[in-house]
This record gives sequence, C-alpha cells and structure tokens, in this order.
Amino acid sequence: MSIDTKRRTSDLDIIEMSGKWVYTDPPEKRKLDINGTVYKVKEGKYNTKSGLDYMVVENTKTHEVGMIFQGTQGQKNGGKDIVTDATLPGNIPDEQLKAADKAYKKMSKRYKISYVGGNSLGGGLGNYVASNNDVPSVTYNPAILPDCEYSNKNPDITNYMSEYDPLTLGERSAGYTERLPGKNVILKNNIPLFATIASNHTGYDDPIKIDGEEVLIDADAYLPVGVWSGAILTGGKGHKIDVNPENMKILANSMVSRMKGQITTAQSHVDHAVDIVEREGNKLDDRTTKLKDGFDDLIGQGVFGKALTTMSGYEFLRDIIESGNPAISKATEAVNRIKNSSAFSDFLLSFLGNFNGMVGVGIKLPILIIDTVTRLDDIVTQVNALKKGAIPMLFQGIDNEFFNDGMVAELKAHYKIIDENKDVVTNQIITFGSQVKYVSDELEKADKLLTATEKIERASAPPATSDFSLKESKALKDGMGKKQKLLDNNFKRFREATLSSLDPVIDNFSSTLNLLDETVDDFIQGLKNARGTFEHIDIPFTNLDTAIPILITEAINSLKPYQTALESVKTAVRSLRGGGLNDVLEAYRPYIDTALFEGTQFQNVIVLNKASVNIYESSKAVFKDIQYQLSDNKAVAVEALDKQADKVVKNLAALIGQLKRGSIDV
Repeated sequence: MSIDTKRRTSDLDIIEMSGKWVYTDPPEKRKLDINGTVYKVKEGKYNTKSGLDYMVVENTKTHEVGMIFQGTQGQKNGGKDIVTDATLPGNIPDEQLKAADKAYKKMSKRYKISYVGGNSLGGGLGNYVASNNDVPSVTYNPAILPDCEYSNKNPDITNYMSEYDPLTLGERSAGYTERLPGKNVILKNNIPLFATIASNHTGYDDPIKIDGEEVLIDADAYLPVGVWSGAILTGGKGHKIDVNPENMKILANSMVSRMKGQITTAQSHVDHAVDIVEREGNKLDDRTTKLKDGFDDLIGQGVFGKALTTMSGYEFLRDIIESGNPAISKATEAVNRIKNSSAFSDFLLSFLGNFNGMVGVGIKLPILIIDTVTRLDDIVTQVNALKKGAIPMLFQGIDNEFFNDGMVAELKAHYKIIDENKDVVTNQIITFGSQVKYVSDELEKADKLLTATEKIERASAPPATSDFSLKESKALKDGMGKKQKLLDNNFKRFREATLSSLDPVIDNFSSTLNLLDETVDDFIQGLKNARGTFEHIDIPFTNLDTAIPILITEAINSLKPYQTALESVKTAVRSLRGGGLNDVLEAYRPYIDTALFEGTQFQNVIVLNKASVNIYESSKAVFKDIQYQLSDNKAVAVEALDKQADKVVKNLAALIGQLKRGSIDV
C-alpha cells in the first residue's frame, strides 16, 4: 500500500500553500484559511542567509503537519536562489538541496511530518527531500533535480504542472522531465499571456479584468476535483464508490456548491466573448503590441536564456565563466612554486609527467575564459538583432484587415451557435443537478426500515427531460482556416530566421565552453598527479618543500566549484543545441501567438474562450468520473442518472470543440 493513502490533507490545499501562502512569509501561529480548512503555522524560516526558506503548518482538522519550501525569490537573499536554480541542470546537488534535506530531518524530530511541498525551486527542494526520505511530496511547477544518482525511496511524489508554465515548457522542451521524480500531471488551468507569465508559474495573482469582468487565474480555481474523493482528477479510474443514499446526497450537494458555480462562470465568459464579436466586428484587430518585450520574457525563462535577455542574467553568467580566474591564479602559483623548488630537477621532472604542459595550461586558461565570454557576447548581439529583424516577420499580413468582412461574418455566425449551445449545456447540467437532488430526496423519504441497497433499488427514476441537443455550426468548418495558416507560416519564417541566426553562435559558444571545461579538468588532474608525486616520493639528499602539497590541495579545492559551475552552464547550453532551440520556440509558441493580438479585442476573445474551455474541460473530467462511478448499476434511478451524465460529457466535448474552432490554436 502506498504510504500516501493515509494522508487526508488535499493536494489542492498543498498547491495553494506552495504557490501562494509560503511566499507571504507567514509568522508562527498565523492561521491560513485555505479552501475551507484552517492551517496553523507551527514554524517559519524566512529571509535566511542560505536562501533556504520554508514554513511548517498543521491542518487543524486532521492535525497533519506539512513542510512547504519557498521557491525562487529573484535577488532576495543575495540571489542565492538564482545560484541554486543555475546549478540544477548540473551534476552535483547544490548546498541548498542538501540543506533542505538536513532541515527536514531536523523538523522531523519535532513533528510527525505527513508531506512536503513547494513551487518552482521549492518544488525541487521538496522532491529532493522526498526522494531521500519516506515522506510524500506534492509540488506545483517544480524545478528539476540535478542529473546525478539520488535515492528514490518514496514513490508518492506528484508534480502538478500548468499547461503554460514557462518553467515546465522549458523543462519539457529540453527533455528534462525524466529528472522530475514521481508522477507528472499537466493541468489546463491558465492562459498564455505575457501578462500572466509569472502567475502561470506560481499559480496565483489578481484576476484578469476584461470590460469589468474578472477571469480567475488562480491555480486551483477550476481544477477537476472528484465529487466523492475530493482529489484532483488526473484521468485514471480509481476505486468505485458504493452507490448509496449518503453518496447520492454528496453528489447532489456538489452539483449545487461547486459545479453550478463553475458552469455559470463559463457561461458568463462565453456570453462576453459573443458580445465582443457581435459588437466589435472588424475592429477586432485594432492593435498595439509589445511582442519585442515579450520575446525577452520568453527566451529569458531558462537559466541560459536570462543571460541573453537581461543585464543581470548576462552579468551572472559572465561572472560564472570569469570566476575561475582567482582559482587558476592560485593553481599557477602552486605550479611556479614547484618549478622554483630546490628539489626541482630533471630527475623530479620525470616523475611529474607532462609538467611543462601543465605550465602552459596555466597560461592558456585565462585566454580561454576571455574567448568564452566573447562568444557569449556574440550570442547577445544576435539576440538583439533578432528583435529588430525576425520579430516583424510574425506580423506579416496581420493588420487591421486581418478580420475582413467575410471573416467577421463567419465569426458572428459561429458565435451565435456557440451562444445557444452553451445555454443548452448550462441548462443540461443544472437539470442533472435537479435530477440528482430528486433521487436524493426520494432516498431520504424512503422507509427507514429498508437497507441502503434496498432504498437505491426501489428509488424511481427522475422525471424525463428534453434531449438537450446541440446545434452544429456551419461556419468556421476548418477553424480559423486561412488565418491560422497565416499565423503558422509567419511563425515558420520567424523560427527559421531565429535558428539560422542563433544556432551557429550558440554552437561556437558551446565548443569554446567545452574546451574551457576540458582544459580545467586536465589542469586539475595534472595538479593531482603533482601532489601525489610530492606526497609519496623520497629523494635522497634533497629538502622537499612541505608547503607545496598543501598549496596544490588548496588550488584543487578552489577549482572544483568552478568545474561544477562550468558543467551546469554546459548542460543549460546543451539543451539549446541539436534542435533544442527549435523545441523551445515551439513550446512557447502559444505566448507568441496571443501576443500578436496584444491590445486588440480578439485577444480578449482568446482569453475568454480559453478560460471557458478550461472550465468546461474540468467539468467534463468531473462528469466522466460521475458517469464511471454510476455505471454498471442496474437500479432504475442510478441507470437514468448514468445515461444523463454520459450525455453531458458528450455535449461538453462538442461545445469545447466549437469554442476551439472560434479561436486561434493555443
């Protein structure tokens, strides 16, 4: 049995604690009201010198204790979180990961910790802890773990990842998902806008406002939650419930408390989108755009990308490359000390191997560092040129004539059908709720002497309803058709220009970086050989300098962190080579396409459309679970509800398809 089956604190609550509350640095004894459950902060460590921040909370209902790690805080704590993020693609766990494990072990002595969690870097810390201890981890958009051997004692790790989270998109495009231990669940719960790029990662921010209407963007606002399990539905089929009066009452209450509210919100969003199309017509494409700024936001999501688009990121990466100079100077001093030693002779040289070559390496390394930084500068220069040359390619043909009279007419006709169909689906779901309540009420009125099974079997079917048939739209049969093809062709030209410009300079930088890394490795190995010689050789009639082995050891120790840092940079750069940059651009394309309509009414249509699709997708998942739970039950009332739930699923799928046809692909 999985150790996680005993945990009663919901993943939904842990997501909110990880993406929202832990970032507020809640003090000890602070009470957090999360989805109707109160959590009490037992301890909180924030603004620490190490950058390792976390809170320990107690669920006041279940008394379970959880440890939630805080994610990346930018320049907070002297930028130590950024340093940890930078080492995550590398091969050796950063000190903060080890510190998290140590902190967990310390807290485990004070409390019986039932789970750990976190967002971003905090999610990586939680997963690292869970991978080495018997404690479940629930994370939201976590950072990957280092590429090295680590224990995986605990299979109860669940990583919830948003569809448009920039970190997740980057990790998936770079092929890093295998470095996320446990189960990965992709959630359709956000919108690809530059304005929401940060909240798509943490999961929480103020709603988007469109003409006064609020579009919620909180991570847990519309997630599909099982009616009976209370768990986030991930597509699998769990244990079937007993269809009894109590569970029918739970279903009836859920239809009123949760489902009806979500469907009404989706209905409002669709109404608004319909109104915009009807009202604005061919003004849908009057625009101002900020795509050039957005390009920086996208490319700058990865560790290496920050160096290409922000001065602080560039300086950070340049400092990593140049940080080897002091260590190299110390190592060169040790080499010169050997050369000038009274014991140094042709005889000793024969034991030291290629000593003269090592002297040459000490001279060569600072030059290689300068060359590597120069190659980095070449990439930055090309990125700046791209913003002037390649980005305008995305806009070709997308002007105020993009929505011509014919296109507007089709959109209006299509949204008219959507407007009618969404009302049908809303009424169908509300009616289903009424039918469930009818059955639940009948069960409550049944003879108290009957068993639960007998009550279900004898309950009469709910009153018959209409068929709730949806209309088919004759407009936009091929979706946005030629308009979508125009977007596709523009993106293709943009991608080709970007790849032809950046691929060569990235390759040059990578080659120089590899040479630098290999030369550092050779230098360290040469120093180790020299140290071994001085430690073990005994030459008669000589007085060896006993300080030399100590000096060599100090030089090796100062070069090792530099070696690790270079390995991390190499890994980050490697993800952009061999088609990696193409994968990154493809992954972030939804952001690029929505940005093309920045400042237009059509972008509002896209947002409202996508938000309603997210809600309808969530509802469809819930109804599929309801249908599954009610299936194979021969009781007349339950069988009738089962058939109605199946019809709801089919109509939701049809409506979702129509909504997607009325917008660009995102």
